[in-house]
Amino acid sequence: MVRITGGELRGRLLRNVPDQGVRPTTGRVREAVFSMLGERVRGAWVMDLFAGSGVMGLEALSRGARGALFVEREGRVAERLRNNLSDCRMEARGEVVHVSVLAADLEGVVRRAFGRRFGEWAPFDLLFMDPPYGRGLIPATLDALSRAPGLLAADALVVAEHEPGGEGRVTAQGWHPVQQRRHGDTRIAIWRWQMQA
Repeated sequence: MVRITGGELRGRLLRNVPDQGVRPTTGRVREAVFSMLGERVRGAWVMDLFAGSGVMGLEALSRGARGALFVEREGRVAERLRNNLSDCRMEARGEVVHVSVLAADLEGVVRRAFGRRFGEWAPFDLLFMDPPYGRGLIPATLDALSRAPGLLAADALVVAEHEPGGEGRVTAQGWHPVQQRRHGDTRIAIWRWQMQA
């Protein structure tokens, strides 16, 4: 079981997801991430990519994010994530999108889901991603997001978790590295979005 570490949901247990390949971010790493972000979380619109159990998005909601969209391609995992939202009584502040992060129509799917849950469109301030390791998904995702700039607020941040020697040092148009940190066997990398003139 995964436990929320901070905010109004602190101590709440989340259901495990029915997929052995899902690797929830540890409590220690989550604490480090949210310490790095500080007040950026409060009032933010959040997207949790490769969401799994949804722990990063739920942690952000617990710590004062305005709303969160969870993107998960595996149907059984997405259903368990919906259960976690319900268990935490966060259905009004969260929405699950059952689609691949790299889908060609991601922007349209996200905008429709956002509209169903939250009404008038607002771009995302903060995005989390913890994709399966070793598949080149961090640079691919940053590249996909740079081709959907309408999803992103000015100076949006992406926070990625990756393995040692992995994908933290990448370049993608519009994304600028902000910070890299090591926590045991996990690396955290943060990029800031700056739309090209």
